[in-house]
Amino acid sequence: MIYGDAEKSMKVLLIDGEQSGAMGRCAGYLAQEGISSRVMILQDEIQGCVACGKCYKQSRCIFHDEINTLLDSAGEYDGLIVSANMFYGRPDDRVLRFLERLFRCDPAVWALKPAACIVSVRNGSGYQAFEQLSGSFGEMIVSGYCTVRRTSEETPDDELKHLCECMTWLLKCMEAGRKEGIEKPSGYVRKDISYMR
Repeated sequence: MIYGDAEKSMKVLLIDGEQSGAMGRCAGYLAQEGISSRVMILQDEIQGCVACGKCYKQSRCIFHDEINTLLDSAGEYDGLIVSANMFYGRPDDRVLRFLERLFRCDPAVWALKPAACIVSVRNGSGYQAFEQLSGSFGEMIVSGYCTVRRTSEETPDDELKHLCECMTWLLKCMEAGRKEGIEKPSGYVRKDISYMR
């Protein structure tokens, strides 16, 4: 689902791995700041990486699913927000598998773009899950994270709004820099991946 005017603004991809409604609220906050967004709800089953190494040569995965479809349009996104449930101290494996394959296939297209996490928890801070999710972001710029309480009726709108404000601020700073002729560094060199056989 697309929010805002995608033709006239910067665009953020919202990967919804927990479906608490937080992503819809994030899209609303971003739209208030003139940032359009697309919410992508993950499938129930996500194939994990099998370390075949084909992505290193062709920048696409051998498993032809929503990851390759997303990679075809990845260049149009200026930022990324990911949400995930936390189970037993770690994020949902579906989300981790998705991010691992997504960033392994074409890390250059995401490099130096802002990224943020939303972690849905029952109790605790969710910081361990945030560390694992943000570790998947590679060379993206992590702009923040917040938690959503699955067992609470309280809506953490302040936290979500602050997360979106941080994302918006970074995007607008980057846009202002581009208008002044400051481009992001080019010549991204993909790190070698060692596959054990």
